[in-house]
Amino acid sequence: MNKKNSLVLVGSGIKFLSHMTMETKAYIKQADHVLYLVNEPLMKEWIQKTNFNSESLDDLYKKFQLRIECYEAITNFILEKVRKGSHVCVVFYGHPTVFAKPGLDAACLAKKEGYDVRILPGVSTEDCLFADLLIDPSSCGKQSFEATDFLIYRRKFDPCSHLILWQADVIGAVNNPEYFNNEIGIKLLYNYLRTYYESAHKIILYEAAQYPGFAPKIETYTLRELAKIKLTSISTLYFPPLPKTPYDYPIAKALNLI
Repeated sequence: MNKKNSLVLVGSGIKFLSHMTMETKAYIKQADHVLYLVNEPLMKEWIQKTNFNSESLDDLYKKFQLRIECYEAITNFILEKVRKGSHVCVVFYGHPTVFAKPGLDAACLAKKEGYDVRILPGVSTEDCLFADLLIDPSSCGKQSFEATDFLIYRRKFDPCSHLILWQADVIGAVNNPEYFNNEIGIKLLYNYLRTYYESAHKIILYEAAQYPGFAPKIETYTLRELAKIKLTSISTLYFPPLPKTPYDYPIAKALNLI
């Protein structure tokens, strides 16, 4: 069933205005209704000035203790706006499907209901990390995990590839926001990582620059210093790869690589 209502998810990028494409700016300007969930005050102000019919999702995000309840409330709110006959544009920080579950859920549900849905890519923290740390993820592969998920499912990974861990500042806080203890989470993370790396293995604390002309935060530690790292909500941990493993001789020969 075709409907005139539509939903567009866009990303604000990381660096204020610099990362927004012309297409993204056009959708924000022309939408009947703009919803936004961004963590940068100047970006909020710009959205409000660009489209007077804009509304922050911050209150819904802070209304519930459990993150899953926040996500469900935001998803439902987005869908309500679309169902009422609007061309809705939702702006998320960074890339609109990276750590933005409510928007992605809303997009999937809206599509099932017959609405026109589009998602425009945005610059994520990971994109900035590749640029600032001079990393080509194709060199030996890259694996990226949310820290709590990484721990509780004991995700298997290749330490000879690049490893990126997100949200290490809130390990275990998903359904336990009042009582989680990140010191415990960091200790458990250290113990698990020690099954792959030596204690002297390098870690980089990375925080992308939020404004043009500012430098990113890049601090180098060793794995044994993990508990000393001061993490924030925009921190990402990067673990360089170990030396490459020996290649498979029969396969390499079959491919005429040797």
